[in-house]
Amino acid sequence: MGPAPGDTPRVSVVLPTYNREATLGAAIATVLDQTVPVHELLVVDDGSTDGTAPLVEAFAAHDPRVRYVSQANSGATAARNRGILEATGDVIAFQDSDDLWRPTFVEKLLPHVGPDTLVFGSHVLHDLDGSRRTVPPRHVVAPGTVLRRGNVASTQTMVADAALLARVRFDPGLRRFQDWDLCLTVLETAGARIVHVPDVVADVRRRADSISAGSAAVRDQAVRAVFRKHRRQFLGDPTALARVLLRGWVRPTIRPAVRDAP
Repeated sequence: MGPAPGDTPRVSVVLPTYNREATLGAAIATVLDQTVPVHELLVVDDGSTDGTAPLVEAFAAHDPRVRYVSQANSGATAARNRGILEATGDVIAFQDSDDLWRPTFVEKLLPHVGPDTLVFGSHVLHDLDGSRRTVPPRHVVAPGTVLRRGNVASTQTMVADAALLARVRFDPGLRRFQDWDLCLTVLETAGARIVHVPDVVADVRRRADSISAGSAAVRDQAVRAVFRKHRRQFLGDPTALARVLLRGWVRPTIRPAVRDAP
């Protein structure tokens, strides 16, 4: 059941984690310290073997909005889907265990969430070399076109109508680009829409062991899987088609030759 007319929608936040005790506390704190308070925070522990459980339980002891959900190790995507199933809010947002929300995350994004709507904000990407950049760097006025041509919507910047996420889920078969795949699936869902809010709402910190910093082979396979799932969208947009073919087929072909060149 959604909120009554005039009421503020209840925001459930899903935060998957696996052995991130060192960074998890800061990520949780940024969710709880919002200018517009969240309804609940579900920390889905994906089989951690460190001190994750007592850390989350300590937060829960001081703030009843925190819920600890434990599952056998199944991957971050399965953890997000578990959180969606457990959530009781009208809208669902996502945080990652090593990233930080800005204090106005909910304040900036929530007003744009409507029925069957997914909203994403911009984020600052802090890279391994110490550089930083804003993604996307400007207002995305045509999310469908831009998202077909590149992955500019990061999971930890998303808020979506809970009813939409009851119909559309993250694909656990993908090891990369689950956020991109989710957005493309929303674009294929009747009556659904995506909105970009051009405000920085999160700081995303790329680490050496981050999924986004993983092997090129995994990345290439994921690009090809996304293309196969959404080929109709790509075939209808020549620029998007050229880009996905370059990323998924051309670059993997020439990469060994460039690496092995004298």
